[in-house]
Amino acid sequence: MLYQGDNPAMRRFSIALVLLGVSFFALPIVVELLPSLFRWSNPAVNMADEHMIVSMYYAMGICFMMAAKDPLRHSIIVDYAIISSILHGTVMAYYALTLHGEMAHMWGDVPFLYALAIGLYFYHPRRLARAAA
Repeated sequence: MLYQGDNPAMRRFSIALVLLGVSFFALPIVVELLPSLFRWSNPAVNMADEHMIVSMYYAMGICFMMAAKDPLRHSIIVDYAIISSILHGTVMAYYALTLHGEMAHMWGDVPFLYALAIGLYFYHPRRLARAAA
């Protein structure tokens, strides 16, 4: 399940992918514990939307765990996570700023998504492979 090559940085990234993938399965718990930071309620809570978003993160988590064995070969999954996190975070930032009562998201899911994108960008498998070469 984990990277078995000679690059120690890639091995650490592989472990991070598994941990991140597993942590995505805790999203419903986090949403329940910190609803004002993660649950959208304007005009009302929409559980269907919430379940669809959570299912997308479950899928990404599964892909991260599958990519952990060979992160360089599966770097497109990391690319997707970076791009989708930036786009998702930007859309949510817009709505957090424009919808009444949703500003708390600027301290919850919006920074989480940008931090995820930035972290994956700086520790991208292609960068790690180039640095080891």
